Amino acid sequence: MYACAGAAIGALSGELHGGANTKVMRMLLEIDRIERVEKWITSKLDSRGKIMGMGHTVYKTLDPRAKILSGISEKLAGRTGNTKWFELTRKIESVTRAEFNKRKGKEIYSNVDLYSPSIYYVMGIDPDLFTPVFAISRMSGWCAHIIEEKFAEAQPKAVIYRPEAEYIGRYCGLEGCIYMPLEKRE
Repeated sequence: MYACAGAAIGALSGELHGGANTKVMRMLLEIDRIERVEKWITSKLDSRGKIMGMGHTVYKTLDPRAKILSGISEKLAGRTGNTKWFELTRKIESVTRAEFNKRKGKEIYSNVDLYSPSIYYVMGIDPDLFTPVFAISRMSGWCAHIIEEKFAEAQPKAVIYRPEAEYIGRYCGLEGCIYMPLEKRE
C-alpha cells in the first residue's frame, strides 16, 4: 500500500502532470486580462509552446472532470463575486480550441488542470499547494484502487477503468451529496 501510494504521488512530479495546475495559474496571472488572451495564446502556439490545461493523453474528448470543475468554478465565482479567474479561464479555453482547430483541423479540450486553479485561487489556496491539494483529494481513490487491484484481486490483469468506464452508482450532483454514517447505509 505504501509503495503504491508513494508511486502515485511520485507520478505527479512530471513536468506535464503534477504541477500543471500551478502552471495554469501562472498563465492566468501572466495574462491577467481578457483582452490579452488572444495575443498570448497565438504567440504561445506560434512558438510551439503548450497551453497548460488543454489536451489530455487519454481523454480525446472533453475530460469529464473538467466539465464538473468548470461548473464549480462558475458557481464559486458567482458566489464570491470574484469572476475574473473563471472568465479568464473560459476565454483561454475558447480561444485555444478555436486556434487549435484553425491551425491543425483538430479539436482540443480542457483537462482537469484548466479549471481547478480558478477554484483553488478564489478559495485562497497558494498556487504552490495546488498539486498537494490535488494529491490529497486523490489519495482515497488511489487507496481504493490499490485495494481493489492488489488485495481483492478484482481482475486477473490490472485494468485502468477510464475513460470508457460506465459509472453505475447513484450520483447526487455537484453539491447534493449528503454524508450517511455507515450504520445507516443499506
